[in-house]
Amino acid sequence: FSTQECKLKEPVYGSTFDFTGLHSDLAHVVDSLGNGADKFEFNVCGNLTKTCNGENNVAACLKREGKEYILGRQHELHYNKGRMYLEYKNGAKCENGTKENPDYRFHVLLSCDYTIDAQPMHITPYANDACSFYVTYETPTACLAIPDAQQSNSCSVSDTRSNGIFDLMPLSDSNYRTSNRQGAFFVINVCKPVLYGENSMCPPGSSICLFDPKAKNLTERFINFGNVQSHPVVEDGQLLLRHTSPMPCARNSSVNYTSVIYFSCDNSIRNAHPEFSGIGADSCTYQFNFVTPQACNNLKPCTAFTASNELLDLSSLRTKPARTLLKDGRNYTVGVCAQAGNPCQDRGGACYKQNSTTISLGNSNSQLRFNQSGSLYLLYEDGAECPTATGTTRWSTKIEFVCANNATKDGGAGGDGGGGGSETLKIIEDSNCQLLIQYQTPLACREPIRCKATIYVDHTADGLGSSGDELIDLSPLISASDNYEARVELPASMEHLVPKTTKFFLNVCRPLVPKYQLGCAGGSAACMAKVTANGAPEEEHSMGFPLVSLSRRNRTTAELLYMKGDPCPTDNKTDLSTRILFNCNMRAGRGQPVLRSIEDCAYEFEWETNVFCPAHECTINADTCDLVHDELGQRFNFKSAPFTKDGKIEIDYNSTKMSVNICGEHRKAMTDYSQALVNIFFTHESPNCGKEGTMNVQIRLICSNQTESSSSISSDQQCNLLYVQRTPSICQFLSLEPPAQDGSSSSSSTSTSSSSSTSTSTTTSTTTTTASPAGKPTKAASSTALPATAGPEPAATPIGPTASVGTILAAILSVTFCVTCLGMFAFSPTRRQRVRRFFRRSNSAVRYSRVQSNEEANLLLEPNGEFTESDDDMLL
Repeated sequence: FSTQECKLKEPVYGSTFDFTGLHSDLAHVVDSLGNGADKFEFNVCGNLTKTCNGENNVAACLKREGKEYILGRQHELHYNKGRMYLEYKNGAKCENGTKENPDYRFHVLLSCDYTIDAQPMHITPYANDACSFYVTYETPTACLAIPDAQQSNSCSVSDTRSNGIFDLMPLSDSNYRTSNRQGAFFVINVCKPVLYGENSMCPPGSSICLFDPKAKNLTERFINFGNVQSHPVVEDGQLLLRHTSPMPCARNSSVNYTSVIYFSCDNSIRNAHPEFSGIGADSCTYQFNFVTPQACNNLKPCTAFTASNELLDLSSLRTKPARTLLKDGRNYTVGVCAQAGNPCQDRGGACYKQNSTTISLGNSNSQLRFNQSGSLYLLYEDGAECPTATGTTRWSTKIEFVCANNATKDGGAGGDGGGGGSETLKIIEDSNCQLLIQYQTPLACREPIRCKATIYVDHTADGLGSSGDELIDLSPLISASDNYEARVELPASMEHLVPKTTKFFLNVCRPLVPKYQLGCAGGSAACMAKVTANGAPEEEHSMGFPLVSLSRRNRTTAELLYMKGDPCPTDNKTDLSTRILFNCNMRAGRGQPVLRSIEDCAYEFEWETNVFCPAHECTINADTCDLVHDELGQRFNFKSAPFTKDGKIEIDYNSTKMSVNICGEHRKAMTDYSQALVNIFFTHESPNCGKEGTMNVQIRLICSNQTESSSSISSDQQCNLLYVQRTPSICQFLSLEPPAQDGSSSSSSTSTSSSSSTSTSTTTSTTTTTASPAGKPTKAASSTALPATAGPEPAATPIGPTASVGTILAAILSVTFCVTCLGMFAFSPTRRQRVRRFFRRSNSAVRYSRVQSNEEANLLLEPNGEFTESDDDMLL
């Protein structure tokens, strides 16, 4: 339905969404960096205060190349299955309009986000001749209200074993979906309610709900399986969240539904998400496993992982001297992640001196946390007593960290790569028994763009019933240690544009790693260089900076655009740029970028990869114990696997050996390409587990260059086994090769187990294997391809140093010779001048060419897939 008003009542719970607060006294402005200097100005619940193309009463305006185009004179508010958007109508006539839609159109998609981001609006990529435009506006006004009893600005718990803190708040940025493997899906958020949206209309205050697309009644389509819980607990070493629901359990109306999320540590995962493990023995408790870096407590002090597994390292601040800050005549002494020292007391992180008495403002610690808005902070507690109107409390100090610049953490576009920015400490307030400090530092800056995007996928036609927002996430391809080298596969007519000695280096969603003498401007995400015979790059050109977040075209295609590179040698008014088109291909493994075309100083790459391919359900043959991927024609036999004994694994449990059979009936197997693994779900008979004596089992088979296993068991009458097996033998099944470096080394190989009533035990067995060199096909002994199916292409890994002993010796001798020669010239001005002239000689190794006609452009470029007018229904 739609309305001319600026508020609406949603049909499921009768809640009212009021968007009048989004009205601006001036205008909302969104720039499209990918389309020249296009600028969109619009307002919500009213018109612009300025004219557009000389006209008043305009609600949306496009400014392009000195001209103004009216996109809409008023808007209409629409609601469709939880999706809300504003449609601006009566725009000017579009030169490329169709008979059905001859005018410009503008849409603002209203998306729920409980935090207020610095950049809440994002433009959807569009073709230069488009007539329809789409902006996503993330705002709390598109969310259901959080009940007062569930309001919280933190979601952390102390770990008494390590004296550390588990902080789960970074996991609240988005919803998660996991199948109940019976045609319905759980929609989950952590520490916050589910973000309201299309087919995510969960009850107010719920963090876990079951979406049943078969239910005809809207109130029965979304069932509350657990209210929001912002107080995690650690029970016998196991980190968990226990959610209680107000809904009576269908199988036992005397109790309500309960959901428990068990968190396990893995530092190597970039896009963590929960999996439904099974139903507990009481038939009313639902169990979920969530493997994430946020469950790790083995980080060095003053560091923290974000939700996308980006490491924020502020540890260098610990070694800096304590700062003295002045406010209202008081001198405050503050240490960051360290004791403040004199005049503060022992263990004091902050204090001030009053007469001859030192007042403690909290004990120091180095545990970084995230608040509800995603901001990083330190909290020093247990300071001196502080009288209040309601009694006595204790002083505390909160240090909030703010990015000191708007550039990248590597120095920003065109920066020096040294971090840039300046550091500033400022007292915001010292009231209510808390000292609040804001610390601006470049160390708090995150990667500049988003590497994930959501897209609505309708599966009603294929009968899966899983329609809803799905996540496209390329963060597994982000490399913090090396860069990727692209292959060059240009059409024959363009091969002359790139000499054989020119190489292209890229990273994904972040700047290049400053290694191997690569001399492009700091912050560049793409670089081309002439590579000499000894492997040294020279004549480098920046091909763009990561300024535009990942955009999705459909569920299996996404695009990255790197802008504002070095000036183009053939056109000084044009900067070099890079466009990378990612395509889902389950056979491709991680894949590799391939240069496909060059047009007007814009370099077009294609990258086939399986890291964002949807999960694929495989089958397990109970008789042969084969795991079968029907679409790829791959088989993996568990009986011959190196980590089993005839298809069985043994686990220490209650001081005995428990044998778990992977083979058998009623096994569910799903690939998870984003984490390079296969999940297997089933139940195992265990007399100690509840009345029915069954244990829920989840096995994670992870492609790795090592063979090691770990397990955790929760046995509070709701038995849940999570078994993690890292092995190179599963890699071929996933069209992967064992990684050269495995992230498991940074994670805890042993996960402790939880219990409330009975004892638990954990077993870890480790056997190291040697992986074959990257780039060569690897065959696992227990994984085979069915006949008639081509094998996977070799997977690409970030480029690193590769050289033989002879090459290294030759390089050493060359360097020695050069140093000797330079020494001979050092004391002679004439000789020095000759050296300078020699190194200033430059013959560009890359030539540039314009495409002469549209016909030639069509021959050279793959279809670019930008949104056209026929895509409107898919977006809305």
